[in-house]
Amino acid sequence: MGCKSLGTTALLTIGALLSPSAATASEEGGGLRRKRSASHQYKSNRQTPSQQRDNRHLTEEAATNTDDNNAVGEDLARRFFLPASHHELDDIDMRELILQMNFDGSMSIMTPVPTRSPTKRPSVSPTFSTSAPSTSTAPTFTDCTNPGTCENRLQEQIYQISERVGTVDALDDPNSAQSQASDWILEECDASIPIDPCTASQIILNEQRYALAVMYFSLSGEGWNAGSNPSLDKDAGEGTWLSGLNYCDWGSEISSASGSSNQLVCDDFGNVLNLNLQSNNMAGPIPPEIGVFVYMTSYISFFNAQAGPIPTSLGLIEPLQTFDVESNNMDGNLFQPEYSGPGGLTEIVNFRASLNNFRGNIPTEIGQWTKLQNLWFADNEMTGTIPSEVGNLVDMNAFLFYKNQIAGTIPPDIGNLDKLTWIDMEDNQIVGTIPEEFYSNLELEEVIFKNNSLSGTVSELVGDLTKLSTFWASFNELSGSIPTTFGNCLNLEELELQNNRLEGPIPEAFGNLESIEFLSMEQNGLTGTIPGGLFGINLNALRILYLNNNQLNGPVPENWGQSQRLKDLWMNDNVLTGTLPIIAEGEFLFLEELLVNNNDLTGEVDDSICLIRNDTVPGGNLGVFHSDCQPPPGGGVPQIICSCCTACFV
Repeated sequence: MGCKSLGTTALLTIGALLSPSAATASEEGGGLRRKRSASHQYKSNRQTPSQQRDNRHLTEEAATNTDDNNAVGEDLARRFFLPASHHELDDIDMRELILQMNFDGSMSIMTPVPTRSPTKRPSVSPTFSTSAPSTSTAPTFTDCTNPGTCENRLQEQIYQISERVGTVDALDDPNSAQSQASDWILEECDASIPIDPCTASQIILNEQRYALAVMYFSLSGEGWNAGSNPSLDKDAGEGTWLSGLNYCDWGSEISSASGSSNQLVCDDFGNVLNLNLQSNNMAGPIPPEIGVFVYMTSYISFFNAQAGPIPTSLGLIEPLQTFDVESNNMDGNLFQPEYSGPGGLTEIVNFRASLNNFRGNIPTEIGQWTKLQNLWFADNEMTGTIPSEVGNLVDMNAFLFYKNQIAGTIPPDIGNLDKLTWIDMEDNQIVGTIPEEFYSNLELEEVIFKNNSLSGTVSELVGDLTKLSTFWASFNELSGSIPTTFGNCLNLEELELQNNRLEGPIPEAFGNLESIEFLSMEQNGLTGTIPGGLFGINLNALRILYLNNNQLNGPVPENWGQSQRLKDLWMNDNVLTGTLPIIAEGEFLFLEELLVNNNDLTGEVDDSICLIRNDTVPGGNLGVFHSDCQPPPGGGVPQIICSCCTACFV
């Protein structure tokens, strides 16, 4: 398509004048094409000066010996077929020649009716370099104003793509995804409706068609769960990649927890807008040709087996807003300057790369991603520190980097993130204190500091975080007392403070935590008595209560059985005294684990407790019951008399 047809006379005339080595014409499907070579290798067609002289000599002889009734006039032949010595065959203005022939009356021109409507012009026209490549693998440049072959024009476009994204060498490797995609798209020159390599608005669509084919071959498309086309069937229907259809119809419908969507979405001009290839059994590297999708706003491919680094050509996709490659096998530096440095992905909103093998540091340039809302790179091999420039990300909603090797301190600038709702830095090497500025992020709902080396205290300002639902600060070196202001956090569901150096009493205000489900303060130095409010009816959501391995004293609160949904109650390894209170019928119905061993408790366990064992009738759910019911080594009466305990300690 895009090349005008010539009559038979014109073909014979031109064939007599052109050297066989310069161009061999054949009449295929009514159009003028150069014969396709045996290989699609991207080798140069340029001629040496001596070859050009020989070809001119042959052309002169052909022009002289042509019959006067069929030949083009000598003037016309010399003007258009005998260019100056520094010109090449592709410099001939064939359209002007044909017009001159027509005006001469020596032949007529047929202009076929287009077989389809032109594609809408994209909002931004593509720009192409017209300079000749210096490497030997470049095809001879063919201007679309001259009748070069469809294959040559496509090869030129593919070569230009490869120069932009750095895959020129792959074109000569027959096993590469680029070579396979090239062979596939070149076959479309022979389709019933051939691909159009000339129209400017179509060229950028051809580039994207080729890039999608590279992705298919690079990511093992033959094994995909959705969209696979193992036989490369051109007649395959919608939802099948590499069919003969418009590529905007290749995407399959996919379902996820958030609803249904399409694998491939285009805009009104046919440009790739979204690629959603999640959970699609994809294996292999994301090819650099992803950079061809310069209009794309979203690339999602989590839960696959993609490997290798993120292509640096990602930086060419200026409007990209979402990049999600979580749960793959990717590696290399996560933040590369081509897309995270100056002029990189300044429109990025969601950058998710958790559960891979990425390494490197968080660059200071991250502060330029000012539209970023979600930055996730948990469970990787990242090192370095948290740069203060993170404080520039004022639209940040979730910052997740748990299970890495991030060190250093939490910068005070993190207090600027007043839209932050979720931060998770568990399992890193963070040191120092939690800065007071941190508590300025009043939208926080989930805060996870677990398993670092944080020191200092938890500020009373934590009470300002009234939207807080999760606060995990366990397995650190925090000291001081537990802030009473936690009692203001009425939405708090999970509070982990275990394995620190906390001291002082358990705040009475904990009795206000009406939403609390999981409360752990074990392995600290807490003192004082256990507040009765922990078992009050106000805490009817509480299921897990760990108070073990502290220095708590006094009796077990009399109302302890009122915790209707309590499942685990660990109070072992303290200095509790007195006897275990009787429970009323219908209490502790969900209790499964009760640990009170290694205390100073005495007396006999009441039958009301034994009746909730899981081996009684009607029974309850209590399956683990530890107490100090073992007689002393030298003999004598045990501290506690218990007929239903599952394990006895001295």
